Amino acid sequence: MSSNGKTPMRPRKALVVGGGPVGALTAASLHKRGWEVELWESRDDPRGRSIAMTNLRSINLNISARGLGALESVDPKLGQLLLDESIEMPSRLIHFVDGRTEAQLYDPLRGNCSNSISRSVLNQRLIEALPETIDTKFNTKLTRVDFHSQTAYGIATSRGHGLGEEGDVSETSTPNRSAEVVSQFDLIVGADGSWSRVREQMMRHQRVDFAQTFIPHAYIELHMPPDPTKPGGFAMPPNHLHIWPRQSFMLIALPNTDGSFTLTLFIPFKELDKVRTRDEATAFFNKHFPSAVAVVGDRLVDDFMANPRGNLVTISVDPSTYSSHAVLLGDACHSMVPFYGQGLNCGLEDVRVLGTYLDNYGISGSTDTALGEKDHELATALTAYSTERAADLKAICELAMNNYVEMRSSVLSPLYHLRRGVDYILTRIWGSIPQPLSPYIAFPTTHVRGWTAMYDMVTFRPDISYAEAQRQEQWQKRMVQNSAVVGAAAIAGAVGIFALKAAQPWLQRR
Repeated sequence: MSSNGKTPMRPRKALVVGGGPVGALTAASLHKRGWEVELWESRDDPRGRSIAMTNLRSINLNISARGLGALESVDPKLGQLLLDESIEMPSRLIHFVDGRTEAQLYDPLRGNCSNSISRSVLNQRLIEALPETIDTKFNTKLTRVDFHSQTAYGIATSRGHGLGEEGDVSETSTPNRSAEVVSQFDLIVGADGSWSRVREQMMRHQRVDFAQTFIPHAYIELHMPPDPTKPGGFAMPPNHLHIWPRQSFMLIALPNTDGSFTLTLFIPFKELDKVRTRDEATAFFNKHFPSAVAVVGDRLVDDFMANPRGNLVTISVDPSTYSSHAVLLGDACHSMVPFYGQGLNCGLEDVRVLGTYLDNYGISGSTDTALGEKDHELATALTAYSTERAADLKAICELAMNNYVEMRSSVLSPLYHLRRGVDYILTRIWGSIPQPLSPYIAFPTTHVRGWTAMYDMVTFRPDISYAEAQRQEQWQKRMVQNSAVVGAAAIAGAVGIFALKAAQPWLQRR
């Protein structure tokens, strides 16, 4: 305390737990705002390591306008850096059982596209872009948090390393050595995934509405290797999200820059239980996905039999903040099923939106609040963020689940194509205009005026909140349904008048 009785100004300290894409971007965002930042990650340091495309679970991520906008809000160079290592996907390519294919452009008017990028490449590039002044601690796992003293405790495991094949860093047989790590903070950020330790500790100190829902569908990662005889090594056209929709289940494929594709089978457990032996698996793929079998061959069944069955879960947390001490971002707050490709984008957007609240409430990188005391200004900003972000997170979790039905079934329906045609025409005639992002306004388009296709609003319009996109689509759907009813009534009326006129001579003779 200073001689005048006031606590002297000092840097605000943030401890970011989780070094994935959301955690890395959060660290960069707070550092940019003048905070002292420390980052804990339980895995190895990825910097400077070569990355081989292997058949890992969830190797691909879909990054689009929301995620890119969030990256560029922290560093304008980050978006292009990652686009250079991704593959554009301007459309879906639907694979029918009979071998036919059909491309469905996502945005035929403006040409926007999603982008397939390796999770490991994305994560490595974001870690490598962090300023050297951020204290990064890898192989460090959070064990508990004392919110009264604002102190985090963890275990750091040191490992011996050597050079593996092609110069890769690999673990040697040196025994692990553990040591306790202790760090004080003003704000701890839980970016540590669906099974967040920060969330668990936070829930011990306040009432939190927490929901965890598994859906009765599994996912299994499969692999399509490069084909050196094809252009670029791609066995299929690379600039698509490939989908084999089969009503109750589906297979998808996303391209990798080495020419391979990562395939994922989404299937109800009750259907999966019917495919237990290798012969049954061979028959299953030959019946439902013959075009994929023609490319991959026995490797498809090999992966199916060997790879783990993953669960699909939706997690929601409200509130996502605790006092001035903690905030949850990304999957730690809102894990969602992957069917809209918005898990990554929403998590990165959390970082951008949180930054607008910090800026709007004048939260600088310095404070005169002593550690262990509540920072009332920061608490107010965090509460506002949690309260107002909640509706968006609820909306995107619902939309992600609904899009599963569209991907595995609706894309085959004539009514689906009719609605896409209506959206295209009305967007062209009466489309809403995208607004530029602002560091002080989370979503410039607070109310959509005009007509915009649902997929465009969710994927390509970071100026529109998820909740507003959902509200606008509900209105548009009612308009289409009402127009259909009016049109049917008009046709019925016209037929009735025609019939009455045709019958009039006969009636007059009676």
